[in-house]
Amino acid sequence: MDPQEHIHIISAGDSIHKTYPAVLKDLRTVTHTFIFAEKEVYTNSARDDNQKRLWKVAIRDAIDAVNTISLSRNISCALVCIDAATFDAIRDPVLGIFSDHPDARYSFDISAGSKRLSLGLFSMSLWVEGDSYYAFGSSPTRRVPVPTLPTKNLPANPHYLVILTILFRGREHGKGASTLVPKETLFNETKVWQIPVRDADIGTPGQEITPAAFSRLLSTLIRWNLIREESEPGNEQEKLYRITQDGELALFVYSARMKKRSVEKHHGLL
Repeated sequence: MDPQEHIHIISAGDSIHKTYPAVLKDLRTVTHTFIFAEKEVYTNSARDDNQKRLWKVAIRDAIDAVNTISLSRNISCALVCIDAATFDAIRDPVLGIFSDHPDARYSFDISAGSKRLSLGLFSMSLWVEGDSYYAFGSSPTRRVPVPTLPTKNLPANPHYLVILTILFRGREHGKGASTLVPKETLFNETKVWQIPVRDADIGTPGQEITPAAFSRLLSTLIRWNLIREESEPGNEQEKLYRITQDGELALFVYSARMKKRSVEKHHGLL
């Protein structure tokens, strides 16, 4: 099995051929595309009014366009027709794909299709550890933020919150993108907080955090997709860090939880 396989699953709608190229541009590594559509789309009924017939034709045309785009980029493309948008009808074919490609990366575009179909695919994305994306109208493609850990566990080591808060406050004023912070700068600012901890990996309460322990904290936050590590252009040894959208959301949820419990902000944390 090719370790570079990337399975992309789409909920069928009349605009998927418009969002598909943008998704491919963002993801870059897609090797297989599967389009999930309800069989109704390919069933003509005497009860259909003109609007519904045009709607079905538009979806079929969009599916054909996605297939054409896929072939032009050497991406295999397959249509999966389901009887109804029930969870079982969605679950079983996804599990069939997963059984054939258990080690692949998975992504889902849930922008189109019925609500039941999109919600079913989103649910399955969690089970196969895939990422879900959406794009409406002319908006750019965005990933649905899903936590990789319960937010209530974030304060288990206060330094997690310290690092996230420093990176969050380092965002460029008035801009959506966060500022890259050098590892040494981030380490020095984290030490200033002097958070008393009881984690044996950090040291006894009141002791400064060590460089080795700090690196382990960063690795954990990267694994949780709360921060991102990049290299300084022209200097691979210099590591830079920024907070991710998931990291910002984790801070917001933590702050809301503390406010709900009327807990005083600790050492200036959000």
